[in-house]
Amino acid sequence: MLKDTVPKFVSRMQEMAELFHAEQPELDRMKNDLEDIVKQFYAKTATFSLERWERDFGLAADPSLGTGQRRARIIAKMNARTPATVRMLENLVLQTLDADRVFIKEYPSDYSFAVYVEKEYLIDLGIAEEAVYYARPAHLDYRFIQVLIRNAQMQEHVGVYGMFLPAKEGTTDVEGLYQKEHVGVAGIRLEIREGTAE
Repeated sequence: MLKDTVPKFVSRMQEMAELFHAEQPELDRMKNDLEDIVKQFYAKTATFSLERWERDFGLAADPSLGTGQRRARIIAKMNARTPATVRMLENLVLQTLDADRVFIKEYPSDYSFAVYVEKEYLIDLGIAEEAVYYARPAHLDYRFIQVLIRNAQMQEHVGVYGMFLPAKEGTTDVEGLYQKEHVGVAGIRLEIREGTAE
């Protein structure tokens, strides 16, 4: 109540009492409208926004159904999980990594699949690995293989006591495809530089 927000001696004044009497119904109506609008953001409590919810989830609006039935249809559609198809997983990895190309090779006899990610440079596949982990069917194992498409020079180095030493003399031409394989979160680091290595 509006009169509860002011000191008692103010609320006893005749002018203020008349003002509160005139304004309180409007404030109550506004409060109820705001509460009703907040309810529209949740399928479980939506009323006048049910048609919008149905449109958003691709359901045919059926006003002959009761409010409870319409809400139940929307909630069922929200809880329906898209099956994890090869195309869906490829799109998931493609969007997650912004890769040039992604393709999946299935191995049904091993209950596994390999995700090939083509990119111009090495990238961290951890985000995509986690996304695939939660999206894949639980009984399937998987691995990521990063495919590099390069025309560059590569120099191999070995780390010894904090120093990097060339593993062999000269450079190696990198033509076509090189693969970097990730099993789980472990991986191999391969450093490639444009042009001739010094």
